[in-house]
Amino acid sequence: MLVLWFTLLLAPCALFYFAANREVRLWHRDVPEPHAHPLLLLSLVSEMDDRGLRIERSFVAGGGRSTTATCIETNVRFLLWQSQSDNQDVNYCDCYQRENEESAWMLESAYSGHCNPDQ
Repeated sequence: MLVLWFTLLLAPCALFYFAANREVRLWHRDVPEPHAHPLLLLSLVSEMDDRGLRIERSFVAGGGRSTTATCIETNVRFLLWQSQSDNQDVNYCDCYQRENEESAWMLESAYSGHCNPDQ
């Protein structure tokens, strides 16, 4: 009960932070290009025709293929309370490869849709 009370008391602070910064971002550890693949990104959409919330999450598809190849699937969802267009939700997959564990990741392929580890 006490945890619920403190959560309720801190909610205005969290909402003020969100309103001031327009996004909240949680990062992955040990993924290629972590800035392009946030663990969780909540951001406000405030455009002329669209208003709402954008929720972006990414994860390593298939549990990680190996230490030298991996695919990261990113899901972007929109909760729009004002919009002039249809569903804008999207999934995309970025696959990376490297020669060994010490070398840098190189983008091997990128495509729209869910990741297929066999591709």
